[in-house]
Amino acid sequence: MNNRNIERVFNVAVHNLLTINGTMDYGRITETITRLANMIMDSETSEDTWWLESNGINLSDFIVGAYWHYAEWHGGQSSQGYAALSALGQVFSPNMSCMESGESYVYELLDTMATKQVIEDEI
Repeated sequence: MNNRNIERVFNVAVHNLLTINGTMDYGRITETITRLANMIMDSETSEDTWWLESNGINLSDFIVGAYWHYAEWHGGQSSQGYAALSALGQVFSPNMSCMESGESYVYELLDTMATKQVIEDEI
């Protein structure tokens, strides 16, 4: 894997998360984020990788925000959310960190999408 492939998957995830005309639902976004984290883990990344940007969000903020989202929103060990959290945990270790603004933005976008999915599932 190289930065170009990582960038492609990152762009797809960000586009579908940020735009009103995105075609992916929450489950597909979760699968894409899992794939992205696995691609990062399986490739040799440079410092430049973490500064890849899509629609004003850089990859490092995206990974951290997604990690914190799935830490709260996974549905147990057999869920897609847990698979995403595990994959993200391979490339980000929270230690004593807290979210910053860009990371919080990603977290909030995923939270909104997850809440919407729960409401739609109940209807």
